Amino acid sequence: MSTIRCLLSYHKKKVNDLPVFATGVRDGVYRNPDIFSTPPIDETEFNKLISNYNDAGGAYEQGVLAQKVPYLEARIKLLAGLDTMSDYVNTVAQGSESIILQSGFVPSKGNRSEAPRPLQPTGVSVKRGTASGVLLAECANQDVAINYGCIMTVGQPLPSNVKLNSGGQLVFSDGCTAPLSSKEALITSSLSGILDLNPGRRKRFENLTPGTVYYFVFYAANASGVSEFSNSVSIMCT
Repeated sequence: MSTIRCLLSYHKKKVNDLPVFATGVRDGVYRNPDIFSTPPIDETEFNKLISNYNDAGGAYEQGVLAQKVPYLEARIKLLAGLDTMSDYVNTVAQGSESIILQSGFVPSKGNRSEAPRPLQPTGVSVKRGTASGVLLAECANQDVAINYGCIMTVGQPLPSNVKLNSGGQLVFSDGCTAPLSSKEALITSSLSGILDLNPGRRKRFENLTPGTVYYFVFYAANASGVSEFSNSVSIMCT
C-alpha cells in the first residue's frame, strides 16, 4: 500500500481553475503556521506567481495572441511552485490525509500504487509547419507521464555527455549547468538550441532558419522522476 500524498492532478486544471486551486493552497499553508512552519516559498513570492498567472491568463483569454507565450511561462512557473509546495506538504504530512487536506491539496488514495517513473519516450516525430521557419515535434503518450520536455539543438544532436538532473538542469560533463524554462534559448560554448517545457507532448518551434538542420529529443516526467532522453530525430527546416 502506498503512502497518501498530494495528488498532482492540478497540472490538468483549466485556465480559470488553476489560480483558484493555488489560492486554496496558499491559504491552507500560510494560514496554518503551527503545522506548516517553514514553507519553501515565501508567501509574497507565491502570491506573485498567482497574480502573474492571472494577468497573463486574463489577457490570453481575451484573445491577445501575443500573450500566449507569457501565459504558458506563467503557468509553468505556478505549477513548479505548486510542485515545490506539494513536496513540502508531503514531508510534513508523512502520509496524514487530514494534514494534506488542511494544506489545500487533494490527498491521493492510500490503496493506489504510486506511478512509476516514465519510460524513455518513443514515437518521436518531427515535421515542417505550413509556414516557413516552423517545425512541429511530438512523442507518443505515456499514461504515467504528467509533463513532456523537448530539447531542440541546432546543427548537431544533443551530446551524450549532457544529462538532466533531478533539479531540472541540463548538466554538462565539464560541470556547467543550464537551468530549464519554457522556450528558453540554450547557448553554451559548444551547444545552442531551444528548451520547451510546456507540459504537452506536442511542441511548436517558430522563427527557425531555413536550410538549417535541427535535432530533437524528448523526455517525460512525473512525481516519481524523469525519464531518459528519447532517441534523437532530425529534420532540415524550410
